[in-house]
Amino acid sequence: MQRESIHEEYSYDRLYRFIVCRESEYFEVWVQKKVIDEYLDPDEIYYSDIPDIKHTADCLERAIEIGQECLNNLSPKPKYETSEVIELTGTKKGRIEEAIRQAYTDVSEQEMKHFHEVYEKAGIPLLPAAERLYKRYGGVFRKHYIELDEPVYNNDIILFFYADLVETSWPNEMERRFEEAMYDIDTVREFAGQEVCPIGDIGFYYPPVVYVGKDGRLYCIYEYKEEIDVFATPEEIIADQLSNHMPIALKSNIQ
Repeated sequence: MQRESIHEEYSYDRLYRFIVCRESEYFEVWVQKKVIDEYLDPDEIYYSDIPDIKHTADCLERAIEIGQECLNNLSPKPKYETSEVIELTGTKKGRIEEAIRQAYTDVSEQEMKHFHEVYEKAGIPLLPAAERLYKRYGGVFRKHYIELDEPVYNNDIILFFYADLVETSWPNEMERRFEEAMYDIDTVREFAGQEVCPIGDIGFYYPPVVYVGKDGRLYCIYEYKEEIDVFATPEEIIADQLSNHMPIALKSNIQ
């Protein structure tokens, strides 16, 4: 049944939202999660109810407080000291390259050790090219996101490595992602003509699964098309998918 909401808010990463609906004598709070499905229109955003997360309140103000508490529990905002906004200029690709340069954060030795351990545990050979990619890009966007000219899509640019999944509250997600990536690895290996290694999801909104070859080239498998795309850098992958959305600034994630 379609509900008519009188208030809605989104988590900082836009993975979750809550809506408030008015009943005759009270307010209902429904918490929802973004739906990612290859059969849905990629130009639309869909959310579905999270089972068993429904609350009621006797006033709108309390309903909003409850919804905000739910969002914070499901996807708490990173706490950073700055709200700096860096304006981006130049071509689309140039803006993305500048944003990634500005957002660069060193990957520690401990993080690299963990990166090796995750792949060893999964039984997946880790190519040197994958190590170089993680060392260069693994810390990007931890504290920032690219701000777009259409605010509804802010935080929908993804530069995500599978090894980081163990830090989330859904540890089984890592196993599922690796299984799905390994399902297509023979196809990618044959296409590339070389050994490849699954690395993560990079792109916009419906990001592809990305494999890196021994020579450092990046091979992208999509949910919504059969072709495998090849790129030299993560910046090129993101730029290719942002044909209708221009990056305008680099913004800190703040509490």
